[in-house]
Amino acid sequence: MQEPVGAQDSGANTEQLRTDIEQTRADLGDNVTALSEKLNPRVRMSRAVGTARGNVMSAGSRARQAAPRTARRAGETVRDYPLPMAAGVLALAGSTATVWAMRRRAAKARAARQRAAARPWSALAGAAAAALLARRQVDRKRTERIRAAAGPWFQR
Repeated sequence: MQEPVGAQDSGANTEQLRTDIEQTRADLGDNVTALSEKLNPRVRMSRAVGTARGNVMSAGSRARQAAPRTARRAGETVRDYPLPMAAGVLALAGSTATVWAMRRRAAKARAARQRAAARPWSALAGAAAAALLARRQVDRKRTERIRAAAGPWFQR
Protein backbone atom coordinates (compact mmCIF):
# COMPACT_ATOMS: atom_id res chain seq x y z
CA MET A 1 0.00 0.00 0.00
CA GLN A 2 1.12 3.42 -0.82
CA GLU A 3 1.23 6.35 1.61
CA PRO A 4 -0.84 9.43 0.84
CA VAL A 5 1.04 12.23 -0.90
CA GLY A 6 0.79 14.70 2.00
CA ALA A 7 1.92 12.20 4.58
CA GLN A 8 5.31 11.27 3.08
CA ASP A 9 7.61 13.79 4.78
CA SER A 10 5.18 15.45 7.08
CA GLY A 11 7.83 16.14 9.74
CA ALA A 12 10.26 17.72 7.30
CA ASN A 13 7.51 19.66 5.50
CA THR A 14 6.12 20.98 8.76
CA GLU A 15 9.55 22.10 9.88
CA GLN A 16 10.16 23.76 6.52
CA LEU A 17 6.82 25.58 6.76
CA ARG A 18 7.64 26.79 10.27
CA THR A 19 11.00 28.09 9.09
CA ASP A 20 9.35 29.86 6.16
CA ILE A 21 6.76 31.42 8.48
CA GLU A 22 9.46 32.63 10.89
CA GLN A 23 11.47 34.08 8.00
CA THR A 24 8.34 35.81 6.63
CA ARG A 25 7.60 37.24 10.10
CA ALA A 26 11.16 38.55 10.41
CA ASP A 27 10.98 40.11 6.94
CA LEU A 28 7.61 41.63 7.76
CA GLY A 29 9.01 43.08 11.02
CA ASP A 30 11.93 44.59 9.10
CA ASN A 31 9.52 46.08 6.54
CA VAL A 32 7.33 47.60 9.28
CA THR A 33 10.41 49.07 11.01
CA ALA A 34 11.66 50.53 7.74
CA LEU A 35 8.24 52.02 6.95
CA SER A 36 7.83 53.53 10.41
CA GLU A 37 11.30 55.09 10.15
CA LYS A 38 10.53 56.40 6.68
CA LEU A 39 7.22 57.93 7.81
CA ASN A 40 8.50 59.34 11.12
CA PRO A 41 8.00 63.14 11.00
CA ARG A 42 11.22 63.91 12.84
CA VAL A 43 13.26 61.74 10.48
CA ARG A 44 11.49 63.17 7.43
CA MET A 45 12.15 66.73 8.63
CA SER A 46 15.78 65.95 9.32
CA ARG A 47 16.13 64.46 5.84
CA ALA A 48 14.45 67.51 4.25
CA VAL A 49 16.71 69.90 6.17
CA GLY A 50 19.75 67.92 5.09
CA THR A 51 18.62 68.03 1.47
CA ALA A 52 17.94 71.77 1.62
CA ARG A 53 21.29 72.41 3.29
CA GLY A 54 23.02 70.42 0.58
CA ASN A 55 21.19 72.35 -2.15
CA VAL A 56 22.18 75.69 -0.61
CA MET A 57 25.78 74.61 -0.23
CA SER A 58 25.98 73.42 -3.82
CA ALA A 59 24.32 76.62 -5.10
CA GLY A 60 26.85 78.71 -3.16
CA SER A 61 29.67 76.62 -4.54
CA ARG A 62 28.38 77.02 -8.10
CA ALA A 63 28.03 80.78 -7.60
CA ARG A 64 31.60 81.06 -6.29
CA GLN A 65 32.82 79.14 -9.32
CA ALA A 66 30.78 81.20 -11.79
CA ALA A 67 31.55 84.65 -10.31
CA PRO A 68 35.07 85.04 -11.73
CA ARG A 69 33.91 83.85 -15.15
CA THR A 70 30.99 86.29 -15.12
CA ALA A 71 33.20 89.18 -14.00
CA ARG A 72 35.71 88.37 -16.73
CA ARG A 73 32.94 88.31 -19.37
CA ALA A 74 31.57 91.64 -18.12
CA GLY A 75 35.02 93.20 -18.32
CA GLU A 76 35.49 91.89 -21.85
CA THR A 77 32.10 93.28 -22.88
CA VAL A 78 32.96 96.72 -21.52
CA ARG A 79 36.30 96.68 -23.30
CA ASP A 80 34.76 95.54 -26.58
CA TYR A 81 31.77 97.92 -26.52
CA PRO A 82 32.64 100.99 -24.41
CA LEU A 83 30.19 103.47 -26.00
CA PRO A 84 27.02 101.32 -25.69
CA MET A 85 28.01 100.40 -22.16
CA ALA A 86 28.48 104.07 -21.22
CA ALA A 87 25.11 104.90 -22.77
CA GLY A 88 23.53 102.07 -20.82
CA VAL A 89 25.09 103.27 -17.57
CA LEU A 90 23.88 106.83 -18.23
CA ALA A 91 20.39 105.57 -19.06
CA LEU A 92 20.35 103.53 -15.86
CA ALA A 93 21.52 106.51 -13.82
CA GLY A 94 18.91 108.77 -15.44
CA SER A 95 16.09 106.34 -14.87
CA THR A 96 17.21 105.82 -11.28
CA ALA A 97 17.22 109.58 -10.67
CA THR A 98 13.79 109.92 -12.28
CA VAL A 99 12.31 107.15 -10.17
CA TRP A 100 13.89 108.65 -7.05
CA ALA A 101 12.47 112.11 -7.83
CA MET A 102 9.01 110.70 -8.57
CA ARG A 103 8.98 108.73 -5.33
CA ARG A 104 10.14 111.79 -3.39
CA ARG A 105 7.40 113.95 -4.94
CA ALA A 106 4.80 111.29 -4.22
CA ALA A 107 5.99 111.02 -0.61
CA LYS A 108 5.72 114.79 -0.17
CA ALA A 109 2.22 114.82 -1.64
CA ARG A 110 1.22 111.90 0.58
CA ALA A 111 2.58 113.71 3.65
CA ALA A 112 0.66 116.87 2.72
CA ARG A 113 -2.55 114.89 2.33
CA GLN A 114 -2.00 113.23 5.68
CA ARG A 115 -1.37 116.59 7.36
CA ALA A 116 -4.52 118.00 5.80
CA ALA A 117 -6.53 114.96 6.86
CA ALA A 118 -5.12 115.12 10.37
CA ARG A 119 -6.20 118.78 10.78
CA PRO A 120 -9.48 119.28 8.92
CA TRP A 121 -10.26 122.46 10.87
CA SER A 122 -7.05 124.21 9.82
CA ALA A 123 -8.41 125.14 6.40
CA LEU A 124 -11.59 126.44 7.99
CA ALA A 125 -9.61 128.38 10.58
CA GLY A 126 -7.48 129.96 7.86
CA ALA A 127 -10.56 131.01 5.92
CA ALA A 128 -12.15 132.44 9.07
CA ALA A 129 -9.01 134.41 9.89
CA ALA A 130 -8.89 135.83 6.36
CA ALA A 131 -12.56 136.82 6.59
CA LEU A 132 -11.97 138.51 9.96
CA LEU A 133 -9.04 140.51 8.62
CA ALA A 134 -11.04 141.58 5.58
CA ARG A 135 -13.92 142.65 7.83
CA ARG A 136 -11.61 144.69 10.05
CA GLN A 137 -10.17 146.45 7.01
CA VAL A 138 -13.66 147.26 5.72
CA ASP A 139 -14.68 148.57 9.16
CA ARG A 140 -11.53 150.73 9.40
CA LYS A 141 -12.18 152.30 5.98
CA ARG A 142 -15.81 152.96 6.91
CA THR A 143 -14.77 154.61 10.16
CA GLU A 144 -12.29 156.82 8.27
CA ARG A 145 -15.04 157.91 5.83
CA ILE A 146 -17.39 158.79 8.68
CA ARG A 147 -14.70 160.82 10.45
CA ALA A 148 -13.78 162.62 7.26
CA ALA A 149 -17.44 163.51 6.67
CA ALA A 150 -17.91 164.74 10.27
CA GLY A 151 -15.37 167.45 9.83
CA PRO A 152 -12.42 168.77 11.77
CA TRP A 153 -14.12 168.83 15.19
CA PHE A 154 -14.33 164.94 15.22
CA GLN A 155 -10.61 164.38 14.62
CA ARG A 156 -8.55 162.66 17.22
